[in-house]
Amino acid sequence: MSSTLPERYDEIYLRLSRQGARVLALGYRSLGILSNQQLREQYPTRNSVECKLEFCGFVVLSCPLKPDSKAMIRELRHSSHHLTMITGDNPLTACHVAKELRFTKKPLLVLTAPSDESKEWIWESVNKDISIPIQPPNLRDFTKANDLCVTGEGLVHLSTSLPVSFFNSIMPHVKVFARVSPKQKEQVIIKLNNLGFVTLMCGDGTNDVAALKHAHVGVALLAGVAAKRVEQQDNTTASPSTVQVPAVQTVTPQQQVLTPAETAARAREQAREQTKKKFEELYKQMEEPEQTIVRLGDASIAAPFTSRTSTIQCVCHIIKQGRCTLITTLQMFKILALNALILAYSLSVLYLDGIKFSDGQHTLQGLLLAGCFLFISRSKPLKTLARERPLPNIFNLYTLISVLGQFAIHLTALVYVVNEAHKRIPPKSDEFADLEAEFTPNLVNSTVYIMSITLQIATFAVNYQGYPFMESLRSNKPLLYSIIFSFSLVISLIFNLLPQLTEQFQIVLIPDDMRLIVFYVVLGDVILAYTIDRVLAYFLGQAKLKQY
Repeated sequence: MSSTLPERYDEIYLRLSRQGARVLALGYRSLGILSNQQLREQYPTRNSVECKLEFCGFVVLSCPLKPDSKAMIRELRHSSHHLTMITGDNPLTACHVAKELRFTKKPLLVLTAPSDESKEWIWESVNKDISIPIQPPNLRDFTKANDLCVTGEGLVHLSTSLPVSFFNSIMPHVKVFARVSPKQKEQVIIKLNNLGFVTLMCGDGTNDVAALKHAHVGVALLAGVAAKRVEQQDNTTASPSTVQVPAVQTVTPQQQVLTPAETAARAREQAREQTKKKFEELYKQMEEPEQTIVRLGDASIAAPFTSRTSTIQCVCHIIKQGRCTLITTLQMFKILALNALILAYSLSVLYLDGIKFSDGQHTLQGLLLAGCFLFISRSKPLKTLARERPLPNIFNLYTLISVLGQFAIHLTALVYVVNEAHKRIPPKSDEFADLEAEFTPNLVNSTVYIMSITLQIATFAVNYQGYPFMESLRSNKPLLYSIIFSFSLVISLIFNLLPQLTEQFQIVLIPDDMRLIVFYVVLGDVILAYTIDRVLAYFLGQAKLKQY
């Protein structure tokens, strides 16, 4: 658009862009005195007006990083996540920000269009000291040694002029998408979804709506809306019409008489001070959640998650809460499966002998288990994201082997204790038991009940895994106290420490040798189940980040 440019034009704007500044070029053109009709007739198109401009200079906009951005990006990188920046800014500015935030530690190469149509696209470093063909001879070594930046123009070239296999291979290694349109942001998210990524998109503007909608997890920052509103207010505050300069100044004898120029200078200084104070008040209001306004068409409409802050700290919170919820759900499925198997065997044994649990025994068992299930769901996530990744679903090798292995141990313990109990009671006189008869406790009923309730409580202690995704059992005080209380109650029933309680729940007096057998079997069962689960968790209990 400019007619002439200074000699150092490219050098200066490239240097400023590489330093992370947003650079705009200013130019003007004198059209003389023309009416609207004359202007339309002489310059029918916009391009006919915006040409032969006189270069005025650069507007350099500095956008400093938010105080916690580096820490949040470092936490996300440490927690085994792929990070990608998608922005409409200049690629040099975006690469600088990516370097400052430590998106990558490798050299960052930008896909650059050829200056001459006869040449080909190349991968070029920010300082232009590295130049590699767009299709390197060894793609694996190339992506292993470098991270990539692709512009919107380069994205079109990759998707239309090159093989689809090459495009798919390049996409996971692109750390920065710069100078892209809102539609291209959406295309990037869709492409990553199709490649098998689970995407989380964070944005604060209307141009992010489509990408937020297609991401698996969309996070809208409402502070962007508040910031725009504050900027508009700032512009209004700083406009000349809002600055009132006193026309007459009253001077006392003790005061010095000022000249008109000094009076105007002092008035401008006072106006600047007032403007500065209003700026500070407006920025404080911008940070307050109450000042946030949601308008139709903003990013919050398309995103399932909305943050009232202007930082990406909310992304870490969502991942922490998601991991904690996932781990809690998987644990509860394991515990439910084990408890169902234990209870199924216990009831089948009693059914064959024509006996059952009493109403009081069922009530006590239900209350103890309900307390444990309630408090296990109150676990809180840790303050920092762990490098390890949780398993994505219940149907995995670790869960299946752990449940089967633990149940094998529980089944062995139950069978052994039931056989020992049968040796200490007289044989049945009737071949078929009367299931409708009134409940009468015996040693088998009491032993099976105590073993059943003990093993079901033990599954909570064995299968609860706090670190590295949520607080440990020691930190989850309600669950810890519930398990300790339940075990204490069971021990009192085994050793008849509270005779009134034993009588209330219709537990017969267990012989001394049988008490020791039950106690040692329960202790050994818990230790073996815990060992099997932790060994399997070490080898099979973590998901791996997909490598490309």
